[in-house]
Amino acid sequence: MSKIFELFGYRLDRWNKAAVKNREKAWCPFMDKECDGGGNRYLSAVDLKKNQRLKRYFPGKEKVQAGVCSLLLREGEQPWIVCPRRLLYLRANTHSEHQSHVRKQLAKYSQIESGKTYCVWSEVKIKIETRNSDDEAKSFDYTFDYIITGSGRKKVADVAILTGKSEQATLRDAEKSGYTVASRGGELWVDDFPSDPVIIVEIMTSSTSGGDKNKRTQIAMAFEDAVIDPSTHNGPTINYRQVWARMASQLIVKSQVGIAWNGKTIWLLQDVLANYISSTTALDLSRYVAEHPNEVNILAFGYGADGIKSKKSIATLENSLFYAGLIDKNGSNGRSDGFIEIVKIGAPPKIDHLWRTLFKKKPCGSLTGKA
Repeated sequence: MSKIFELFGYRLDRWNKAAVKNREKAWCPFMDKECDGGGNRYLSAVDLKKNQRLKRYFPGKEKVQAGVCSLLLREGEQPWIVCPRRLLYLRANTHSEHQSHVRKQLAKYSQIESGKTYCVWSEVKIKIETRNSDDEAKSFDYTFDYIITGSGRKKVADVAILTGKSEQATLRDAEKSGYTVASRGGELWVDDFPSDPVIIVEIMTSSTSGGDKNKRTQIAMAFEDAVIDPSTHNGPTINYRQVWARMASQLIVKSQVGIAWNGKTIWLLQDVLANYISSTTALDLSRYVAEHPNEVNILAFGYGADGIKSKKSIATLENSLFYAGLIDKNGSNGRSDGFIEIVKIGAPPKIDHLWRTLFKKKPCGSLTGKA
């Protein structure tokens, strides 16, 4: 049965006094602030006013997020990370020591220059109408987890043309967003306007299943039981198909966008998710282990056997592999391959499997052809 492996950053099987104090604050050691539910689990917030059984574990709080970082599906296996903050958090110049290896590897394969400062934006949503090479209208509606850029000087007059606003309105926007404006030679400049290089960072962690209310495996229930008695709770499982669908629907598109912006897109995954993709699609990631970025780039991290055996109460992700390759290419076997294979089936089942499955089910109806 699935168990919660990490709660508010601390391993349940290494629970100690520091973990208790951290839990009382509902604190995330990776963000260095109160847990926000990971950005995608707002519905799992627990109202403590309606849960007196749990309230005493969070003194002074009225609501907390179910701070589940990862799940251990079976003993002896690697946990599955279910919170993107657990893998990497880049906001507000927070540099958790527990994510130092992840940041170093991201900088290495993004080809970020040592000693140079880059700007980071989170949750960047772009929704616009675009046109393709045939002048056909297309819509673009995507949100990027993080965008990292360089910075440089740009005249306020040029920024105004770019934004379609007056120079006065542009100055107000610059002040509101915290940019530095300086006067040189009678002209106003934005000293830290975003510029090349552009690095898109996408974090893909696993989704949980809905869980079973009767077995108390819904995420909020599992969280409650894990807080009260870590040794006896049950957790939800992983929604494998949803993870694959989310990944497949965005991998190629966001990689293409990085190329179009003369930059690159780096996908951050957990190694168990990378292995799952390789085992269920036509994409065999082991063929794409690389040292340099390409059109599609994936950084996969894991706890590793040593990390799981470690006596530390907060585990670090130290195992990593970098995969890179073309979106689509003609292989030596004459067929088209590349990362496009993530949207292709690994191997279709034989039709005998269909016949066996249908034989075990009663038909739901019939259809008669009309002459």
